[in-house]
Parts: sequence; structure tokens; C-alpha cells
Amino acid sequence: MTVKVRFDKEVREYAKGEKVKDSVLKITETALAQALEKFHRRMIVIEGDTLKKAELAGILAGASARVLSDIVSELIEKRLRDESEDKIEVLYATDALGEETFGRKRYEAFRKHFDILAGSEVNVTAVTFKHTREILGRTYDLLVLDMSYDYSPNDLGRIIETVRGGGLIFILAHPFEKWKDMWTGFHKSLVTPPYTIEDVKKRFNRRLIRKFTQHDGIYIITENGKAKKKPKKSKSQAKIRARKGVEIPEETLFPRELYEMALTRGQVEVLEAFEELVDKEGMLVLTADRGRGKSVSVGIAAVGLAVALKKRTRIVVTAPELENVQSLFRFAKRTLEKLGFKPYVVEEKGLITELYARKIGLRYYPPAEGYKKNADLYILDEAAGIHVPILHKYLNKPRVVYSSTIHGYEGAGRGFSVKFLKKAREKRSFKELHMDEPIRYAYGDPIEKWLFDVLLLDAEPAELTEEDYELIKRKEVYLEEPDLDDWFENDREDLRNFVGIYILAHYRNRPSDVALLADAPHHEARVLRLKNGKIVTAIQIAKEGGIPKNVIDKMAKGYKPRGNIIPDMMVKHHYLKEFARLKGYRIVRIATHPDAMDMGLGSKALELLEKEARERGLDWIGSGFGASEELVRFWVRNGFAVVHLSPARNPVSGEFTAIVLKPISKKAKELIKKANDEFRIRFTEWLGDTHRELEPEIARWLFETPFGEAVDYPIHLTEIQKKRLDAFTGKVLTYDTVVDAVKPVVKLYFLDGWMKPYLDERQIKLLIYRVLQAHSWEETAKLIDRTEMFTMIEVRDVIRGLWYYYKRLLT
Repeated sequence: MTVKVRFDKEVREYAKGEKVKDSVLKITETALAQALEKFHRRMIVIEGDTLKKAELAGILAGASARVLSDIVSELIEKRLRDESEDKIEVLYATDALGEETFGRKRYEAFRKHFDILAGSEVNVTAVTFKHTREILGRTYDLLVLDMSYDYSPNDLGRIIETVRGGGLIFILAHPFEKWKDMWTGFHKSLVTPPYTIEDVKKRFNRRLIRKFTQHDGIYIITENGKAKKKPKKSKSQAKIRARKGVEIPEETLFPRELYEMALTRGQVEVLEAFEELVDKEGMLVLTADRGRGKSVSVGIAAVGLAVALKKRTRIVVTAPELENVQSLFRFAKRTLEKLGFKPYVVEEKGLITELYARKIGLRYYPPAEGYKKNADLYILDEAAGIHVPILHKYLNKPRVVYSSTIHGYEGAGRGFSVKFLKKAREKRSFKELHMDEPIRYAYGDPIEKWLFDVLLLDAEPAELTEEDYELIKRKEVYLEEPDLDDWFENDREDLRNFVGIYILAHYRNRPSDVALLADAPHHEARVLRLKNGKIVTAIQIAKEGGIPKNVIDKMAKGYKPRGNIIPDMMVKHHYLKEFARLKGYRIVRIATHPDAMDMGLGSKALELLEKEARERGLDWIGSGFGASEELVRFWVRNGFAVVHLSPARNPVSGEFTAIVLKPISKKAKELIKKANDEFRIRFTEWLGDTHRELEPEIARWLFETPFGEAVDYPIHLTEIQKKRLDAFTGKVLTYDTVVDAVKPVVKLYFLDGWMKPYLDERQIKLLIYRVLQAHSWEETAKLIDRTEMFTMIEVRDVIRGLWYYYKRLLT
């Protein structure tokens, strides 16, 4: 079907009256025709300093909406949009919509012309960047993205991907020459004492501008109608091809209507895979690039499974954020409606959290809670964004589906495969599906290519050869501070390799992390390179401390300066105001190439970074991280002291955040030793309350200290307590009658230095779990996989050894 993509006479006359050049209308017509013919998206960037750019966007978007409205029925017929989407959807995104804001004035300037030209069959949604979570999972035909003052790369990644094939994106921008040297609201958020706005870089803006000019499918005009980048030739009609038909299996367990909702072969395969979970339990792993309809498919298939089970069915849905599962919930709701149900929806701040319909219930839980619930099916969406130990908690569930974006805004590269699936294979067999065919737009969409490039969403580390492994074994590596101006301005492959290591090694990456590295005045990069130049370890550091006295005084009263996480904690939790004057490196992220893990590179990088910090006259190196056994052990074994543990678990990773420090200067050593001693004293008490549910194998490493000395902390036992301890170790009294006397002795052990008595790992865990965390005998026996009687005897034996050792110190 060939459609005419040419604005009518009325539109042209109106545009002419507003002094819009015919050449600008032709660029827009051509962009729209290209988008419709290829089922891709096109972008028009409008540079300008005044409200004219918003007015021009209103005219061009209004004219485009009118053309699209005329062909909606044909697009539905060709399955390029859902039959329920019979109105053109327009999204306007900006930094502010409040009265008297410049963002509001630009929006009103846009609507002034848009409303006249667009016609009535159009819905306009206006949203501020702060509330873009509300649009996740929705699809739009036209987008006006106002980047005149403020935006964050996270917003960019989130918003661009809501536009469907055949759609246009209008960017409102400052003139590029001016924009290159501008600070945005995002930049202001990066200012931290002792830095000022003058210290903030503009590397990310310049990268963004350069990518607008480099990529296909993006046209650039000024608000006065000058074309700076235009299509090679004009186009005023589009040959629209129908979406290829999808073959539905002849026999299906799920209702046929569900298969009719599928737009690609990949979606049909997901439904077939879910059918296999009806008669026998199992595990399914589903991966896809962004925009492949993964969450939609899971939403449809989950309802199919619930219907086919023919019983009351509970489905637990989890993901890093509630926003991640909105598409899943929306399509589950639509599927239920298609089957004649009347679903009951529970919402929280405009987001669906629960969905019910006659014996079927889907409910969202944070990752660290979902596995504790009883359900017939567990769905983990955006699983690459969930911490690996939490992913493992779901492995033994009868029916479990892990679904994850591999590249894209929520993606984590191959990290999901590298860090989770490898180990999962050892525990159970599962079916793996990869969805390749895009749904929102066709293959080869130039805007997807631009977005992936500008935000480095598909960055990968360098490939390692046998020669590289030899260099790693011999530790032929060196630490380097890269020139970030060179990396960003010249688009170096090193930047892609650096970011690629994080994407693979870390479970959560956001586009704003790249902008933070690019522009934050206190953030820097370090790399561990092989002698041949390949990057094998990536480090991002934040320079902290050196805070002026007047700011420190404010901090002590509750003020929280941006950045400066470690000095702020030391002032507020340890009352060490003088620490904030000292300077140090906070290691924001450190990651080793996933193919070179456990080969000592992380420790080598820390050693070389400490050497550099010493040479530069710094006082300390520190870090904050989610406390897993592996990570705490890594930092402690590299000489770092634990000084704080957050009181609550991170809702996504399920971990407590630990802060560690290593002193370099004499003054820092004195203060960090004091903080470490204080932390260990507190921790003996916190374990019975705040951290009662902390895994004992993690707690055990948090007690370790690089200082080697016992904490100077008086422990007092009455004469009667000492006699009762003798009676307990002599099997006269039971443990439960002498807890008051046992606890001080166990505290003494954990506050001791390197000369403390030797206990093996199981004995240490026993003391933490039974004595300090006060778990029952039944729970403790389960922990060490022994009988309660055996556990009681072992605890008595361990306490006997400690009491004999410490008795002399307490007399």
C-alpha cells in the first residue's frame, strides 16, 4: 500500500503564515515518509534560543499527526499497531511544567500551533523528566523532547525507546555552538564541595551533539528554518508493508486468542515455552535486546499458564523496579480482558502492583522479598539488574522464568549469562530462548543505533587471547590515568572497552554513569592495562574530602554535601569532624574483565592505586559496596577496615551497604583505627537487633581488622557470672541459663586482635548465629546441618575453649 505523505494545502498555508519555509516542511515530510516505509523512526533536531523552536515543533508535529491520523486504520490492518491504538499518541517531555517556568512556556508555545493542526484524533501526554517512570511500557507516535535546559542520560534512554516505528522525534536544543559550553541542571547536580560549577566538564554534551551529526536518520534545522543536515532527496509518499504474518500452531494448550496477539515468531515461541510449564514444572530463561516485546510476551503467557492450570493460580512478579514490569502487567490485563475476565487492578502512584481476575492473581514484590512467597509461578523480569545471590534464591522454585534485556537501558550485557547462568546450569536444567526480532520498530532502526552509540549501551571489553592470559599470569600490567578529554572527544575504543567491563561485571548500569564519569569534577578513571595496551581492570574513583571548616560544621548538624559519601559518614556516625579535612579516593566501581576474574588483577589494581595515592599526598582510600561474602573478603584481605554497615538492606540487591577505608597518612590511620574499633563494638550489639538477619558468613568478615590490635573495650563479669560460666563449661548448667555471661566472652573474642584463639569457620559462624544473633537451637542446627543436641554440645565446647583463654584477663 502506497500512502501520500504530503501536508495538505491548509497546513502549508498556516505554516507559511507563521513564516515556516517550505524546505522545512519537505524535510519533515521526507522524514515521516522514510519512517513509515521502513517502519523505523526518524529524528529532527531544532536548534534555537527562543520560543520559536517550540512553535516550529508544534507546527511540524501537528502536521505529522494529521497525516498519521488519516492512515491509522491502514496501519492497524497491516498489524503495525494494535487495534486498540486507534488514536495518534504524542509525548512531550521537558524538565519543568510548573507555572512561570521556561519549560512550561515552551510547552504552551508548542501547543498553540499543534492543537490547531493536529486534529481531534490525537492524545497528548506531557511529562517532566522526574516523572518519566509513568511512561515506561507505553508507546508513542510522536515525541517532542525538550533538552533546552535539563535532562539526564537516564531520561534520554528511557524516553526515546517509547517511540514506535513510523514515528518522529523532535528534539528542542540550544544552538550547538552554545550548547557545547553550557551547564545543564544535570551538571549542577554534580557540584560537590570543594568544587564549583566552573569545575564541571561538558564532555557528555559534546559527545551527544557530535552523535547527532554523525548518525543517519537524524536531520538538523534551526528555529529560523536553516537546514544544517537534511535528507539526500525529498520523499512525499511511502510504500507501507504489512508486518509478516505469524504462523500459529495448529494445536495449542492456551486459548487461540493469545496466539493471535503475537506479532513475531519469537512471541509465539515464548507462549509455546510457557505451555510446557503446564504439565511439568521447570525453568525458562528468556533474553532479548530492548524493544523485542519480551515483557509483553511474558504478560500474555503468564495469563495463558494461569488459565491452563485450571486452579487458583498465584504469580509472583519481581524486577529491580516496579517500573520495569508495567508492560508485563498491562498486557496481562489486556489478555484477561480478551478472554472475557474483568480484572481488578491495584495501583500505587499510577503504577500497577497487583492484578486479579477469578482465581488468578499476579503481584509485584521487590526481588529480596518475592522468593519468600508461595506461588505457582515466579517471574523475574529484567533479571540482569537483580543481584546474583538473589537470583539464586529463586532457582529451586518449581516454575520460574528469568527474563532479561541483554542490551539497552536496563541491560547488563553478557553479565547475566557470565555471572548467573553459568552457575545455574550446575543446579538445574532449563530452556533458553532469545528474542531477536524487534516489535516496536523494524530491524536496522537508525535511532536505535544512535541511542546505543551515544549511551554506550552495547559497549564490550576487548577480547583476550592466550598471549594476554600469559601477561596476566606474570602480572605484566600497569596503572594508568586515561585522558578523558581524549576518550570522549575522539570516541576512543578504550572508552567502549572500559564501559564494557562494567556492563559485563556489574549487575546495574545506567546511562548516567557514563555522564558522571564524563563530567563530574570529582570523578576520574583509572585502568589496569596489559603491556600490549588492553584494558583488563576498570576503576572509577571519586575524589573526596578537603572540605572547608564551615561546611563540616553544617555536616555535623545534618547537612549532606553531594559526593563526599565517606567524609559525611565519618562525621555523622563517628563524630570525626577532622576526617572531613583529609583527602582521599573513594572507589566508586572496580571491575575486572569477566574472562580474567580471580587472577589477582583487582588486588593488583588496588596496590598500584594506593601507591599513586601515597605519591600524591592523599590520606586514605575507601569504598562503599553491597556486602556479599566474596566482596567483604576481597576488601578485608586487601587491608581495608570496615567502618560502617547500613541499617537496612538495599531493596533490589538484598544486601547491606558496607563502607571500608585504608589509611595512607599517619593522621588517617589514627582516625580510621578509631572508627574501625567503634564499628566492631557496635556490630556485636547490632547483630542481635538491626542486623539479626545478616548472613553469619558475611558478619564473620566484617569483624576482621587490618590493625591487628584488640579493641580497648572494658568487659566486666561479676564473680557469680564467672562461677556460672565454670558450671556451664563443666556441664552443670545449660546454655540458656548463662547467656548473660556467655555473651561478654564471645564479644571479647570478636573484639580481640590477631592473638585471639583459633576457631574454624563453622565455629565462628556458630558464635555469631547462636550467641550474637540469638537464633534458636533449631535454626542454628539447620545452619550447620546437624542435630540440635550436637549443636548444643559444639557451642558448649567452643565457649569452654574461649572461657579458659580469657578467664585470666577477666580476673
